[in-house]
Amino acid sequence: MMRHHFTHTLIAAILYFLTAMASIYMLNPQSIVNFVGPSAALMSGLLLIWSVTPFIAVLIASPVLALCIRYYYQLDASLAVMTIAVLAITLQGVWTRHLAYRFIHYKKWINSRKHLFFFLLRIGPIGSLVSASAVLVISMLDNQVMQGSFIYTFMSTWSASMLVAVFFIPLLLVIKNREEFIFTKRLFVGGTSLLGGLVIFLLLKTSQYEQQHYRQALFMQSTLEIQRLMLAEIEIIENKINSISAFFKASENVSLTEFNLFSKSIFKQHSSVRAIEWAPIVPFTERKAFETQGTITLQQDYKIKERLANGKITIAQARNRYAPLYYIYPQHGNRVVLGLDVYSNPQQILSMKNVENSNDIIASAPIMLKQDELSSPAMLFSKAVYSMPVTTGVTKNATLKNVPEQKISVIKDKKLLGFVVAVVQLEPFFERLAKQKSLDINLFIQDISNNKQLTLFGQNLAVKNRYTDTINLPVFSRNWQINLAEKKTWFSQEQSWQAWAVLIGGTVGAVLFQMLVLMMAAYSRELALQVNVKTRALIVAKEKSENKSSAKSNFLQVLNTELRVPLQALKSFVEQLKKKGINNKEVTGISHAGSNISLLLDTMMDLSNIESGKITPKTDCFDFYGFLQRMESVIKASNHSASKSTFFLIDESVPPYINSDELYIQKLLHCLIESAHQVLETDMLRLSIKLHTHKAQKSSASLFFTLSSLQPATGGLNTEVFTQQKYKQANSGSTVLAMAIKYSQLLRGDTNLGVLSSGAGVINSSIKVIVSSPEEQEAQQALTFDLLE
Repeated sequence: MMRHHFTHTLIAAILYFLTAMASIYMLNPQSIVNFVGPSAALMSGLLLIWSVTPFIAVLIASPVLALCIRYYYQLDASLAVMTIAVLAITLQGVWTRHLAYRFIHYKKWINSRKHLFFFLLRIGPIGSLVSASAVLVISMLDNQVMQGSFIYTFMSTWSASMLVAVFFIPLLLVIKNREEFIFTKRLFVGGTSLLGGLVIFLLLKTSQYEQQHYRQALFMQSTLEIQRLMLAEIEIIENKINSISAFFKASENVSLTEFNLFSKSIFKQHSSVRAIEWAPIVPFTERKAFETQGTITLQQDYKIKERLANGKITIAQARNRYAPLYYIYPQHGNRVVLGLDVYSNPQQILSMKNVENSNDIIASAPIMLKQDELSSPAMLFSKAVYSMPVTTGVTKNATLKNVPEQKISVIKDKKLLGFVVAVVQLEPFFERLAKQKSLDINLFIQDISNNKQLTLFGQNLAVKNRYTDTINLPVFSRNWQINLAEKKTWFSQEQSWQAWAVLIGGTVGAVLFQMLVLMMAAYSRELALQVNVKTRALIVAKEKSENKSSAKSNFLQVLNTELRVPLQALKSFVEQLKKKGINNKEVTGISHAGSNISLLLDTMMDLSNIESGKITPKTDCFDFYGFLQRMESVIKASNHSASKSTFFLIDESVPPYINSDELYIQKLLHCLIESAHQVLETDMLRLSIKLHTHKAQKSSASLFFTLSSLQPATGGLNTEVFTQQKYKQANSGSTVLAMAIKYSQLLRGDTNLGVLSSGAGVINSSIKVIVSSPEEQEAQQALTFDLLE
């Protein structure tokens, strides 16, 4: 017993482990919730036949399963998740066993289609609700979300558990209960179930693959769209900076009004550029004059300032040159930084030396601005503006003719005029991207130019059960890393109607297919049970009939024996009276009555022997024509005293020799002729004899005897009325006709009444005979000649 329990536990553990691993591998997207439904259905089936051993297998194999899931699939099989999964599998097994126990214990789940329907309903749709409900809790723990729709998760788990239960449990029971199913039926049910399950799985798998492929395509499309929009936004910022730079480069002197008008023309609402700033180069010698001019132009106390290491702003110290912020658009909210020397910006944020040495825009690291008491992460995009190159060596009086003779022009070095600085805040732009429903993607953007990662937007993304991607985007002198992930997990996403249609249609179709297969097996078994019941009833009825027939035969045999004793005495007394010379009318009548009684007893015994099957007709070859001549002579002699006549009419098709039982043909003809006189109510009969050869077997034939009246019919008779009246008359008062019917049935034929087209009644009788072969005829003729000699 212990050996069987150990074997069952080992098999259940292996099946549980393989089912769980295969479910996670084959179902996309891979998630820890995928194995709960199929494993619960599998353990439910094993629990129905092996009692408590599957529970032990689940407890033993679950820790090993958790480690393998964590190692091979990198899924978080935590203690809480695995505990809920084991409880769900156990609870569904107990619940299914409780629902289907009577069907299994009394072996009636396949006895009828009604029982099969309710059995499948209990092990499939009802039992699978346990694992489907538990998966909702597991999904929340696994995906670390408490909001969202998990209806598709519930339905998919319910479908997977139900399909495994409907296909696996009946197949397991068919294999276990071999004594109830023949091999061909087990092979049919098993093969059809496996084939149907494989086809349904491939259908669902293909549809699932298409769904995930479509989902991945949408994610990649959104990723490319986000990258395109970000590049477009950066290009807009670059164009604005280049426009301002060209404006200062083309003009020797730009007034505040001109700067504001130009900046206003390129400045747009909802732009990522918060402010455009101009910082001219001011030598130390011109500092006083520049501050005085700035106070007049800007109408405020204008001083050149610098930013200290601790972030505080104070009056700038003496240096060779400065680059103070002079023009700012818009000024509202940005006056606090007027006069700030950009050379005082920390090196790790923005190195102005790099800006001077580059012809392109240089971006700073993310910084926090404090302007008009507003705090927001921003970046400084700066570009150095140089004057137009100046050429020398051409005299003012040079004419067109002597230009080639002049010295080659010398291009002087370009002069640094100042810096154009754009204060860029991309957070609103990033928020608009993240909130777009068409993209449906979360963003986490970091500046990874240095070893230290600086956050530009968002926070660490949840990546479980989501598609993710990483884009490295170079932005001028900086390098941004953009992390993207789906906002919702696959299980909480709104599925398309195609996904729902495939899930519901595939589940319903698979269940109906398996139900149809099992219904056919149940119907076949139901018919077999009914056939067995009917067969047993027929056997019992046959036994009762045989017992009754045997009792009747015994009774008739005893009665025949007892009646023949006084009959023999009666005949003996009649013979003694005749010997004494007493042979009057009474003695003759007594003798005739005794003969009739003896004939009736012989008839009674023949009927009894025929019904009990004790008589088997012979198939001897004899001269049929000679037999008919003898019968005609005997019948004429017996009918002469009764003023009756029977005319024999033999067809040409009747052969001279046949193989049959001559004695019972003789008895049949005697009974037919005697009953014809009674039923047809005539003294003049015509006996027509014909032969019909069978096409399949030419040696086998049917011999027909037709008795009709020689007197013309007085009027037309209704066939049905005539037949009913004559049968009633024959059954109630004609033992001879009943004997004729029995004799014809003994000879594999039949006897019935009919009406000719002329209106005359007839008696038809047929028997099966064999036409004698030439060899048999020659042998019979030789035997006859030997007897004559």
